[in-house]
Amino acid sequence: MNPKAFVKNAMLQIEAFRKRDLGSKVFYYHDIHRSRPATSEMSTPLELFESHLKVLEELGYDIVPTVTHPQGEAMITFDDGFTGLYDHFDFFVDRRLPVTLFMLSGRLGQKRYLTKDQLLELHRSGLVQIGSHTVDHHNLDELPAPKRLDEMRRSKETLEDLLGEEVSAFCYPRGRFNETIAREAATVGYKTQFSCLPGNYFDEVFPGVIRRNFVQHAGSAEFRAWALGGGMIFEKRFRHLHIRESA
Repeated sequence: MNPKAFVKNAMLQIEAFRKRDLGSKVFYYHDIHRSRPATSEMSTPLELFESHLKVLEELGYDIVPTVTHPQGEAMITFDDGFTGLYDHFDFFVDRRLPVTLFMLSGRLGQKRYLTKDQLLELHRSGLVQIGSHTVDHHNLDELPAPKRLDEMRRSKETLEDLLGEEVSAFCYPRGRFNETIAREAATVGYKTQFSCLPGNYFDEVFPGVIRRNFVQHAGSAEFRAWALGGGMIFEKRFRHLHIRESA
C-alpha cells in the first residue's frame, strides 16, 4: 500500500471506529464480473461484491429496494447500464437481491451496454428498479440550462416509454451537480436524486438529494469502514469535487 493510500485508509478506519454509525446507506457500483474480461475498469469482481454482502449481513443491515427506515437498511445501486449485471443476474436471483440501476438511455444497445430487451428482462424480474442517468453522460454543470433539462427529460421519457411506468429516480453523471441542477431535476419530475457524496440516506444534501457511498473497489475491511460511516471523513473533499457551479 502506497503512503497516500495508507493515510486515506487509516483516516477511514479511525472515523468508522469513532462513529460506529449503522444509519441506512446507499452503496454504489458500476458493474460486476467473474473471470472473463470486465466490461469496464469500474467493474467489481463478483467475489469482492459477495464479501461486501457478507459484511452487511454481519453488521445487521437489511438490503432493501428502497430505504424506508433511518437505521439498518442498505440499498445497492449500479450506474450506466453495463452488461455485467445482466450476465451475472443469476447471482442476484438466487439471493433475491434487489438493486437499482441508473441507465444511460442513449447507450441502450451499444457495445458493452444493455439492450432494451435485456433492460426489460431485468426490470420484469421484480428485483431491479430503473432510474435515469441522463442520455449521454455529459457533465451537467458544464451544459447550458436548456441542454441540461433536455438530457434529464429525454432520458426519463425514453425509459418510461420502454418500461411502461414512471421513472422517478435520477443519478447525476460523474456525480457533478449543484442546487440549481437539483431544482431543475425536480421540475422534470425526479422525486429522488442520487449524488456521490458519502453518508446516510436521510441526511440529504439538498431536498430530495440522497447520499451514496462509493465502494466498488473496496476490500472487505475498507467496505466495513464505509458501512460504519467512516466515509464522512472525506465529505468536504467530495463536496469540492462534485458540487460545481453551472456554466
